[in-house]
Amino acid sequence: MHKHRDASQRLTIEFFDIEANLYPQVTQIVVDQFQLQPVGELVTGAEERFQDYEHLRKVVGLEWDFWSGYCVVAKTKSAEKLVREIATLIEARFQR
Repeated sequence: MHKHRDASQRLTIEFFDIEANLYPQVTQIVVDQFQLQPVGELVTGAEERFQDYEHLRKVVGLEWDFWSGYCVVAKTKSAEKLVREIATLIEARFQR
Protein backbone atom coordinates (compact mmCIF):
# COMPACT_ATOMS: atom_id res chain seq x y z
CA MET A 1 0.00 0.00 0.00
CA HIS A 2 1.37 3.37 -1.02
CA LYS A 3 -0.25 6.71 -0.05
CA HIS A 4 0.42 9.95 -1.88
CA ARG A 5 -1.24 13.00 -3.37
CA ASP A 6 -1.59 13.20 -7.12
CA ALA A 7 -0.88 16.32 -9.19
CA SER A 8 -4.31 17.67 -8.23
CA GLN A 9 -3.53 17.10 -4.52
CA ARG A 10 -6.11 14.30 -4.23
CA LEU A 11 -5.34 11.60 -1.68
CA THR A 12 -4.49 8.43 -3.60
CA ILE A 13 -3.78 5.01 -2.11
CA GLU A 14 -2.27 2.39 -4.42
CA PHE A 15 -2.03 -1.37 -4.11
CA PHE A 16 0.66 -2.41 -6.59
CA ASP A 17 0.11 -6.16 -6.09
CA ILE A 18 -3.56 -6.27 -7.08
CA GLU A 19 -3.86 -7.47 -10.68
CA ALA A 20 -6.46 -6.34 -13.24
CA ASN A 21 -8.44 -9.56 -13.02
CA LEU A 22 -9.25 -8.76 -9.37
CA TYR A 23 -10.70 -5.32 -10.15
CA PRO A 24 -14.35 -6.51 -10.30
CA GLN A 25 -14.06 -8.54 -7.09
CA VAL A 26 -12.31 -5.85 -5.06
CA THR A 27 -14.64 -3.16 -6.35
CA GLN A 28 -17.79 -5.16 -5.58
CA ILE A 29 -16.64 -5.82 -2.02
CA VAL A 30 -15.88 -2.11 -1.50
CA VAL A 31 -19.18 -1.00 -3.08
CA ASP A 32 -21.18 -3.40 -0.91
CA GLN A 33 -19.31 -2.65 2.32
CA PHE A 34 -19.52 1.13 1.99
CA GLN A 35 -22.90 1.36 0.21
CA LEU A 36 -21.43 3.24 -2.74
CA GLN A 37 -23.45 4.31 -5.75
CA PRO A 38 -21.85 4.55 -9.21
CA VAL A 39 -21.27 7.96 -10.75
CA GLY A 40 -20.92 7.71 -14.52
CA GLU A 41 -19.91 4.62 -16.43
CA LEU A 42 -17.15 2.07 -15.96
CA VAL A 43 -14.24 2.79 -18.29
CA THR A 44 -12.32 -0.30 -19.36
CA GLY A 45 -9.22 -0.32 -21.50
CA ALA A 46 -6.33 -2.68 -22.09
CA GLU A 47 -4.24 -1.02 -19.37
CA GLU A 48 -6.82 0.68 -17.17
CA ARG A 49 -10.22 0.41 -15.51
CA PHE A 50 -11.93 3.06 -13.46
CA GLN A 51 -15.23 4.30 -12.16
CA ASP A 52 -16.28 6.92 -9.63
CA TYR A 53 -18.63 6.17 -6.76
CA GLU A 54 -20.47 8.34 -4.27
CA HIS A 55 -21.73 8.05 -0.71
CA LEU A 56 -23.23 11.03 1.10
CA ARG A 57 -21.67 13.50 -1.37
CA LYS A 58 -18.24 11.95 -0.92
CA VAL A 59 -16.86 10.85 -4.29
CA VAL A 60 -14.13 8.25 -4.64
CA GLY A 61 -12.49 6.72 -7.67
CA LEU A 62 -11.95 2.97 -7.70
CA GLU A 63 -9.33 2.45 -10.35
CA TRP A 64 -6.78 0.05 -11.74
CA ASP A 65 -3.99 0.77 -14.16
CA PHE A 66 -0.94 -1.01 -15.47
CA TRP A 67 1.52 1.19 -13.58
CA SER A 68 -0.12 1.59 -10.17
CA GLY A 69 -2.31 -1.47 -9.62
CA TYR A 70 -5.56 -0.91 -7.74
CA CYS A 71 -6.06 2.69 -6.59
CA VAL A 72 -8.54 4.44 -4.35
CA VAL A 73 -8.72 8.18 -5.03
CA ALA A 74 -10.48 10.94 -3.07
CA LYS A 75 -12.27 12.87 -5.80
CA THR A 76 -13.60 15.31 -3.19
CA LYS A 77 -11.74 16.61 -0.15
CA SER A 78 -14.54 15.32 2.08
CA ALA A 79 -13.87 11.77 0.83
CA GLU A 80 -10.37 11.44 2.32
CA LYS A 81 -11.52 9.63 5.47
CA LEU A 82 -13.62 7.26 3.35
CA VAL A 83 -10.60 6.55 1.12
CA ARG A 84 -8.54 5.62 4.18
CA GLU A 85 -11.32 3.31 5.43
CA ILE A 86 -11.60 1.65 2.01
CA ALA A 87 -7.83 1.19 1.90
CA THR A 88 -7.88 -0.47 5.32
CA LEU A 89 -10.49 -2.94 4.09
CA ILE A 90 -8.56 -3.71 0.90
CA GLU A 91 -5.32 -4.17 2.82
CA ALA A 92 -6.99 -6.58 5.26
CA ARG A 93 -8.70 -8.65 2.54
CA PHE A 94 -6.21 -8.64 -0.35
CA GLN A 95 -2.69 -7.97 0.87
CA ARG A 96 -0.44 -10.86 1.79
